[in-house]
Amino acid sequence: MTDTTNSFPPNDYFARVAEEWDELRRVFFTEAMRDDAIKRANLPETAVVADVGTGTGFVLQGLIHHATRLVGFDASPEMLTVARRHFAHHPHVEFHLAEGHHLPVPDHTFDAVFANMYLHHTPNPLAAIQEMTRILKPGGKLIITDLDSHDQAWMQDEMADTWLGFERDQIRAWYQTAGLTNIIIDCAAGTCDCSHQEKNIALSIFVAIGQRPH
Repeated sequence: MTDTTNSFPPNDYFARVAEEWDELRRVFFTEAMRDDAIKRANLPETAVVADVGTGTGFVLQGLIHHATRLVGFDASPEMLTVARRHFAHHPHVEFHLAEGHHLPVPDHTFDAVFANMYLHHTPNPLAAIQEMTRILKPGGKLIITDLDSHDQAWMQDEMADTWLGFERDQIRAWYQTAGLTNIIIDCAAGTCDCSHQEKNIALSIFVAIGQRPH
């Protein structure tokens, strides 16, 4: 797994695509993948849930009837502008401008934290996982969906990716370092479909679930 320097910062990329992101992401990941991950989380009806790297609120849309409070965090003001517009009539949904490695909430706040296609954009995945674990209640779950390790280096230049996916053993090790238990890492429902130089590419996606001990 190699970290390389992007041709532009991730925030610049997401600032440019914010208004069209809902259409763009339909190619990259689907509602079926999201809903499968939510189902696996087995949330209580009274759940308080965070979504880190929320973008325009794709994961929160799937959670809208599965939680009493939803909080989205993102480092892109432009993406959050679109997200707030989407959820203007849902008072139990709120958004905060924040980097994933420094979330402005107390310890033990959430029953679950989701991070969909966020980890491969952060410069320090372990620090992000540790921070997301910090804000989990005892017994709370961290649910990450992201790309398996791949060789599509063009995505670092064209899509502001920092990492070319991850080995599942590395994700498991990071979860363990963060103190999570009952770790399950499995294939997500579907692939990340994209194209480059007229070639169609399907990248596998994992879903990783870990629980903060009681």
